[in-house]
Amino acid sequence: MVRGRKRARTGAIAGGLIALAVVASSGVIVSPAGAAGSANRVDSAASGGGSEGCGEVGDSGRFADGTGRATLTIVDVAGSGDDCLRTYKLVSAGATKETEEGRTERTFRERAGRPTLRSGSVLLDGLYAMAHDEAVQNATDRLTDGSYNNGKPVDCPGGCYITGKSWTYVWTRDVSYSADLGLTAADPERMRNTLAFKLSDRRDGSGDTQIIQDTGTGGSYPSSTDRVVWALGASEILDWLPDADGERTAFAAKAYDAIRNTVEHDRKVVHNRSDGLYKGEHSFLDWREQSYPDWTKDDVATIATSRSLSTNVAHWAAIDAAARLAAGAGDAAAAAKYRGWAGRLASAIRSKFWLPERGQFSQMLTTELDTAPADRYDALGTSLAVLTGVATPRQAREAVANYPQTPYGPSVLWPQQQGVPAYHNNGIWPFVTAYLMRAAAKTGNDGVAALQARSLVRGAALFGTNKENINLLDGGTETEINSDRQLWSVSGMLSMVQQSLFGMDARPDGLHVRPFLPAQVRNQYFRDSDRAALRNVNYRGHRLDIALDLPKRPAAKGAYRVRSLKLNGKRLPAGAPITEKMLGEGTSKLVIELGPPRAGSATPAPEPVNIASKEALYGPRTPAVDGVEADGDGRMRLSVDIGAEDASRVTMDVLRDGKVIAEDRPVTGGTQTWTDRTATDAADVSHCYSVRLRYTSSDNTSQHAEPRCYRGPGDERVIKVTGADFDVVGGRRAHSEHGVYYADWGTAPGDRITARIRPEASGEYRLQADAAVGGAINTGVAGGMKMLRVIDDATGRPVTEQVIALPNTGSWTAVRGSTYAAARLREGRTYRVELVQDPLAVNMSYFSANALYNDTRSGPSNYSDVYAIKALLKRRTR
Repeated sequence: MVRGRKRARTGAIAGGLIALAVVASSGVIVSPAGAAGSANRVDSAASGGGSEGCGEVGDSGRFADGTGRATLTIVDVAGSGDDCLRTYKLVSAGATKETEEGRTERTFRERAGRPTLRSGSVLLDGLYAMAHDEAVQNATDRLTDGSYNNGKPVDCPGGCYITGKSWTYVWTRDVSYSADLGLTAADPERMRNTLAFKLSDRRDGSGDTQIIQDTGTGGSYPSSTDRVVWALGASEILDWLPDADGERTAFAAKAYDAIRNTVEHDRKVVHNRSDGLYKGEHSFLDWREQSYPDWTKDDVATIATSRSLSTNVAHWAAIDAAARLAAGAGDAAAAAKYRGWAGRLASAIRSKFWLPERGQFSQMLTTELDTAPADRYDALGTSLAVLTGVATPRQAREAVANYPQTPYGPSVLWPQQQGVPAYHNNGIWPFVTAYLMRAAAKTGNDGVAALQARSLVRGAALFGTNKENINLLDGGTETEINSDRQLWSVSGMLSMVQQSLFGMDARPDGLHVRPFLPAQVRNQYFRDSDRAALRNVNYRGHRLDIALDLPKRPAAKGAYRVRSLKLNGKRLPAGAPITEKMLGEGTSKLVIELGPPRAGSATPAPEPVNIASKEALYGPRTPAVDGVEADGDGRMRLSVDIGAEDASRVTMDVLRDGKVIAEDRPVTGGTQTWTDRTATDAADVSHCYSVRLRYTSSDNTSQHAEPRCYRGPGDERVIKVTGADFDVVGGRRAHSEHGVYYADWGTAPGDRITARIRPEASGEYRLQADAAVGGAINTGVAGGMKMLRVIDDATGRPVTEQVIALPNTGSWTAVRGSTYAAARLREGRTYRVELVQDPLAVNMSYFSANALYNDTRSGPSNYSDVYAIKALLKRRTR
C-alpha cells in the first residue's frame, strides 16, 4: 500500500504561521503565532543615512512573539563611512528570562577586522555582530575539561575556539561543523589551529596521524565513528586560508595525511561490505536515549552496528576530500580509488536510506539484526545529504520541502519520543537549523528558508545569546543541558547571513557568490531598504565588500533572482568564481543586482505541526517482541507487546530480516500473537523479527522493537564456548555468577583467546563474544576492540578476519554481546576462533591526544573480561 505524504500530514497541522500580513506604513511585519497564540512582530527601524550608513545612536530593531520580546538599539557609533563600527545594546525577555550570566540585557560592539552587516535592519545587523562578538569570547589559547589533565589547562598552539561557555574544550564534531558553517571566514587561521588540535599520532611512536573521535557512547570509537566530519571543516578552511608562507599548502598536506589514514582505517574497521554502508552512531545525536530505541540504553553494541544517515554522509565527505586532496598531491591512483569509494557509498545511501513514500531520508538502519530503514528522520543528516550532493536533485527537493516544522523551528529529529526529556528529543538546535536553511537555498525553497531564518533570529534575539538548543514545546531554553554562545550556534547565525542570504561559497577554484534572499525575509526585516551590504569580508587575505541591490518594489514571496554581478565595476559572467588574482591590495567591491523572483518559483513552506497534539508530535512508544517460536506447521509465531498504547489508535508493521513483510495490521491491547505465514524456509534460516507501531491519525511511527531471532528448538543453532574451555595467553582466570572468564586481559600485544568450534551445519554464521567492559556506557575513550579470526584447524587456512567491538557495559559484572563478524563455515570441520590484539583493533586511548585523558594517562587501555565466544547460524546451506 502507499501511505504517501498527504496522509502523513493530516491531523498534524496548526495553520496560519506562514501567512504574513504586511503593514507597509509602519514597516511592521505581523504573522499569527501558531501554538503561541499571539502575534510575532518584527520592527526594524532603518539605519540613519541609508542601509549602507553608520546608523545613528537610538536606532533600534525589535522582535516579539507570544513567548517574549527583544529590543536591539545602537548606543554608540565609532568612525565614519565604510569604517564605522557600532555598539549595540540588546534587552530581551524571552520564554526563559536568563541570558548571558543571568542578565536580561547585554552590550556588545562590532570589531575592527571582522565583517559587518548593513541591511537596513538594526535587528539583523546587531545579531550578526553579536555572533562575531561571541566567537571572540570563545577564542582562547588554553583549554580546560575535567576529564583531561586532571582539569588543569591544556595549551592549544596558535589559539583555538572552545565549544561554548559551558564547554571549554575542543570537540571534533562541534568545531568541524562550526568551521563548515560560517566561522572559518571570520578567522581561518584560528579555525585551522582548532581542527589541528583534533589530530593525533599513535602513542607508540609509529605515526599514523588520525582524526580523534571524542569521548562518547560505549567508550567512543568504534561505537561512534563521526570523527570524519573533521573533513568538512578542513575542506572549508582550505578554501578560505591564505597561502602566505605556504600556510594553505602545509595544512593541505596535514589534512590529506590525517583524512587518508582515517578513511583507510575506517574502511577496514567499520565499513560493511554487504550493504556498502558505514557502521556507527548518529553524528551529533549521541545521547542514545534521546534518539535510539529504549532497548539500546544498556546494549551499546547494537548502536555500534547501526547505520545512520548523518554519519554515512560524513564518511562520504571524508572520502570525497581524500580524493580531492590526493589529486592535488599528484596521487592519481589514490584519487581514483577514493572517487570509486565515494561513488559507491553515495549510491548505497540513496538506495538504503530513502523512503520514497515519505519523500524523506530515514534517520537510520537500527541494528545488524534489523537493517530496515526506520520511518523516522533527522534534520542534520537530511541537510548534509542535500548539501554534499549525495542526495539526487529530486531527493533533495522533496526532503527539504517535506521535513516537518514546528512553530519555533525544525526539530532535529522526527517524530519525538515519549517520556524523554528535552535535549535532542523535543529540541531545536540552531546550527542544524542553519544547515537546513542552506539546504533550502540549494534547492530553491524560499518558504523553508524563510522559516529557518525566523527561527534563528528568534532564538538569538529573545535569549540574548546563541543558545545551544531550544525546547520546541514552548520555545524556551529549559532543556537537559544548554550553553550560552555555543560555538556551532554562533556559526549558524553567521551562516544564515554569509552562506544563505549572501550566498558566499568558497571552493578550490575561488569564491562563488550566489545570494538566496527570500522575499519573506526582506519583508520581515528590511522591507524599506534598497541595499544590503556585507563589508570587510576577508577572502584569503584580500578584503571584499558585497552589496545586494534590491528592487524598489518588494515581492510577496519567492527568492530574488540575480540579474548581474559586478566586481570593481566590471561585470562578471554568471557563475564565475572570484579568484585571488581578481582582488587587489585594497578593498574590492562586489555589487549584485537582484531582480524580482521568477514567476512560479515560490515554494510554500510546510505548515507547522500542532505541538499540542501528542499524536501529531510523538511516535508511539516502542513495542516489544517478547518471543519467536515455530508452530507445528513450521510457521513463525511472534509474541508482541504494544505496551500502554491504545490499540484503537495504532496499527502495526512487522519486519523480518530487515524488510517490512506486513503493514498497518490491527492490534489488540497488551500482549498478542502474530503468525508469519510466509516464512517457508524457517528450517534453514534463523529469521529475526521486529515490529513498529503507527498512529493512524498522524502516521507517526515508533522506534523498532528489539529484534528477536529464531535459533531453533532450545537454541540448537547457537554454538557457545565458555571461558572454561578457552586457551588463553594473558590475563588471569576468574569466576563470577556468569561463569569462568579471563580478567585483566586484552591490552598486552600478545594477549590471545582461542576457542574451537565444530559446526553441525554448513552455512553463514555470525560470530560474537560475550564480555564485560567496566567503563561508563555514555563516555570514555577505551571501549573494547579485538580482531576476531577464524582459521580452519586442519589446513591453517584463514576463513575470516574482522574487528569486533566490545563496548563499555557500565560495570565489570554486566556481560553483553559484542558486534558481529561474518563467516561461512562447513559442517564437521573444526575451526579455531581467536580474539587477539591487533594494530587495527585500537580505540582512541592508543592516540597521543588521549595521553592526557584522566582514565588513560598511564597508557592505552583495551581490557575486556571475556566469558564466551559464540557462532550463531544465520542461514544453512545444503
